Amino acid sequence: MSVVIGAAGAASCSQNSPETEAPDRPKVAAPDPEPSKTRTAPRAADLPKHAVTSDKQPSFGAADTMATGYTGKDFLTGLSKDWKLKLDKPVEQEMPGGEKRTYVHGSGGNGVTISAGYADHENMSSLLCRTSTNQSDGFDFLASCIGLDVAGVDHSKASSWLKQAKKETDSLYEKKVAETGNKKEYVVSGVFTSGPVTMILHRAYDKYSLRILGGAVA
Repeated sequence: MSVVIGAAGAASCSQNSPETEAPDRPKVAAPDPEPSKTRTAPRAADLPKHAVTSDKQPSFGAADTMATGYTGKDFLTGLSKDWKLKLDKPVEQEMPGGEKRTYVHGSGGNGVTISAGYADHENMSSLLCRTSTNQSDGFDFLASCIGLDVAGVDHSKASSWLKQAKKETDSLYEKKVAETGNKKEYVVSGVFTSGPVTMILHRAYDKYSLRILGGAVA
C-alpha cells in the first residue's frame, strides 16, 4: 500500500511533558468526503448524547473511508513526532467477517498507542488512540488525535466535546465502581459526529480509548 510512514524514534513520552498543545504545523485539508455506496449509516437520533454503560454502547458497523484521497500520512507522521511514537510498518488483518483491512500501529514508551485502519488499504477509515487514565498529559494526547486533518471536521466543537466526554465518562465510571465495587467497569461517552467522522470515548478501568470512525451519520 502507499501509506508507508517512516517511523519516528522510539523515545518514551515523558510524564512531565508540557500540558500545552504541540506547536501548530502546516496542514493540508483532505478532499471533501464522498458518501459511501456500501455502508448503512446509523441514525443520529439513535446515538447516545451522554455517557452510558458498555451494555448500551452504540453499534456503528464497519468504518468507512473518511475521504477519498485521505491517507492520514502527514497527520500520523506529525503525531508520532510530537508524541515520540514509533510507527510500525502497515500490516493486514482479517476481520470477523473475513474481510481484510490494513492497519498502522504505533506506540510510545509509557503505554500511549495509536492504530490507524484502512478499509480499502489506501484511504484512512479509523483511528484509535489509547492512553492511561493516570498519565499527566494523556488528555493532551487525545486532544492531538482529534486534530485529524480531514475536511469537514469542526475541530473547535470536537475539542469541547472531548472535554465533556471525559468528564462524563469519569463521573459514570466512578458511580458504577461505587455501586459494584468492581474497578474494571467499562463506560462510553456520548457520540460526536462532524463532517465525515464519528468520535466516541471509551473508559475501561485505567485506560481511555478514543475512536474516530469514518462514515457520516444519517
